[in-house]
Amino acid sequence: MFAPRPGLIKSGLAGLNKVAYLTNLPEEGKGTWNHAKDSQEHYDYIILGGGSAGCVLAARLAEDPKVKVLVLEAGYTDEIPTSKMPAVYLLTVDSPTDWQFVTTPQVHAGNRVMKQPRGKALGGTSAMNAMIYHRGPASDFDEWADLGNLGWSYKDVLPYFKKSEGFNDPDLPSSHPRGPQTSRVRKPVYETHDPKYHNTEGPWQVSYHHLFGSSEGFIRANIAEGIPLNKDFNGDSTLGVNRFQTFIQRDAVRSSLARAFLKPKGVVPGGGSRGIIRVIYGANIQRILTQTRKGDKMAYGAEFLDDKNVLRRVVAQREVLVCSGAFGSPHLLLASGIGPSPQPSIPHIHTLKGVGANLADHLGIGVVFRARDRCHTAQQDLAYRRVLTALLNYSVRGVGGLTSQIGESANFVRLEDFAPEFVAREKANGTYQERASGPDSPHIEVIFAPFYVRKHGTVMAPDGKMYYTLIALLLNPCSTGTVTIQPKKNSRKNNTNPSTTDGARNNSISEMETVVDPNYFSDSFDARVMAESVKFMRKLGRRMNEDPEMGGREVFPGEKQVPSDDDKALEKYVRETAETYYHPTSTCRMGPASDPLSVVDSRLNVYGIDRLRVVDASVMPKIPAGHTCSPSVMIAEKAADMIKQDWAESSSLASKL
Repeated sequence: MFAPRPGLIKSGLAGLNKVAYLTNLPEEGKGTWNHAKDSQEHYDYIILGGGSAGCVLAARLAEDPKVKVLVLEAGYTDEIPTSKMPAVYLLTVDSPTDWQFVTTPQVHAGNRVMKQPRGKALGGTSAMNAMIYHRGPASDFDEWADLGNLGWSYKDVLPYFKKSEGFNDPDLPSSHPRGPQTSRVRKPVYETHDPKYHNTEGPWQVSYHHLFGSSEGFIRANIAEGIPLNKDFNGDSTLGVNRFQTFIQRDAVRSSLARAFLKPKGVVPGGGSRGIIRVIYGANIQRILTQTRKGDKMAYGAEFLDDKNVLRRVVAQREVLVCSGAFGSPHLLLASGIGPSPQPSIPHIHTLKGVGANLADHLGIGVVFRARDRCHTAQQDLAYRRVLTALLNYSVRGVGGLTSQIGESANFVRLEDFAPEFVAREKANGTYQERASGPDSPHIEVIFAPFYVRKHGTVMAPDGKMYYTLIALLLNPCSTGTVTIQPKKNSRKNNTNPSTTDGARNNSISEMETVVDPNYFSDSFDARVMAESVKFMRKLGRRMNEDPEMGGREVFPGEKQVPSDDDKALEKYVRETAETYYHPTSTCRMGPASDPLSVVDSRLNVYGIDRLRVVDASVMPKIPAGHTCSPSVMIAEKAADMIKQDWAESSSLASKL
């Protein structure tokens, strides 16, 4: 990431992670399964997955002092250097904190098997991804409501976006509890925001942090190209260019959702004025337990393999809440016999055609530029000879390159603004597809990365020179895919001794693996749009080359190798090079009962199965034209209120009978 020898850096940080795991003091309420104690407890809610949504949901449900919440998490703590230190997040890819999913061979994308990094730790992908706090355009959520989801318009969800947010106002002094704590250099012109769209009191810290000089140069180039400066990407409009707001704490530590919601004192294990939360680490969830009462199907618990590979069973007094993400949630439903058709060796419980369908994701395509030697990039701050200085600046002062979440600035643009000829041609041919939710919803996002980026950061710069990369994200893909399951090859034999299975079935069960097929570029319009985005990035590169502080000579793929006037070559480059940018959604889609592919209703109840909800990015009716972490948190905030309301109404009704 910083120099030509990534293996040394990655192995060194992996060692530090192991030390952190060993030296972290045990946290009360969090740990591996303790059979003697845990088997005696009874829980109101069981949350399957301690990712972004699961952490929020657990904390909010436990605001009721009468409830007990159990969180089953396959990973472990996120209190490790590669999660806490913003700039090294790409080094979590292919690590133990990554599920290490891959796709099936993508027949429309060079037949490649492509990485699909997802977080395997408390906090989920919020513990390993770029810390971009972006909600998406208002019209996207209005479209959710228009698709038949009552209560999900932008007006409805804005209070839930704000509820979680603890915005650190850059205009406040560092002595203020909601002001910037570090002594970083301020960039006032790029740190504007609209207060009516933000909240300073929520637990999830949002801030402006490090900004490389080259990131400023990118913003200047966009303005010179006619793209307006956006006061606040989370304000009136997403369109335009500026720096991102980030979920980085005021002390320059990542504000993962575990750190924000399950770390504060008194939240876990709770008690007193709060309910009880128990977090089980190393819990490999196998299936949701269901039964039929008086003809109605209902969920009542879950089975999981503990950290010693022993099958355990837990029961929920109220509800089972699936929070395992766009890959994990459909996997669990399918493994539990809930899906479009029977699975081999799995009893079929309920038919839902949409489980695992509708997979959407944001693909990104990069163009790498060689900058001038004086250009302020990550290579300047984080080169080997400066590593000790960088570490000192980070640990003592909370400043410097290690506080950067790397993708610091971006633009959000519409096709007609940067490729009007393409739009006109596609419309004339009858092949144009308008997927944006409205005139203020972007088609493309171009992220500026102040270093050499290829293949999830695994391909390094060939030398110690200065580089930057422009990455275009396709925000409204036409192509959709699927998530299915199959028996895991070389599946471990489970220890199912009757005395240690908590009453679970005493037969060997086949572990299932997740099969991810995003079907990238199955609709050729996506490839044509991304080819146009390469031309646009080159235009921005030429603008930056005019900047005396920047420079911009393209080194990958290179215009000679992939000419801008050769659409076939551009499309080939796109199909063979584009990678995921970590935003899978919509595999348990929310929608009305009239939609045959809907999996949950507008209150996130799974159709046909009582006391079972899905609460995460998988329920999004359509992928937002932006980043998906913040909308996932919003979904969990809203779900917590709906669950509380439903059980309060149920209790009130029962008391009247």
